[in-house]
Amino acid sequence: MTVEARLAFILSFFVLWSIMALVPWAAVAVISRGRGSAIALPLCLAAGCAFGVAVPVLGARDAAGFLVSIFMAFIASGVAAIAVMVVVRRMDSTPQEDRPGVVVPSTRRRPPA
Repeated sequence: MTVEARLAFILSFFVLWSIMALVPWAAVAVISRGRGSAIALPLCLAAGCAFGVAVPVLGARDAAGFLVSIFMAFIASGVAAIAVMVVVRRMDSTPQEDRPGVVVPSTRRRPPA
């Protein structure tokens, strides 16, 4: 096997792990209405690839190890996406009255009668 073929083989695993990492990121991004999803995307891809690589590094190099690595990429990406969304929501916990441009229904002026 040539070096190029080995490199393509390894890169195909990273592509697969990245695709599996996109699924939970997309689900969490839809649920959170996109808040923090741009921050979460690279972290989810990195977590998915890191946990996908960890399975064969720890010794599971057969077909079962391949399936476990795909599952681990999916789970790790979901955990990373949820963690980033929780952090973003905590950072964005300012009251609505203090946000510029937000009109709270209780403070609206009534039109003159």
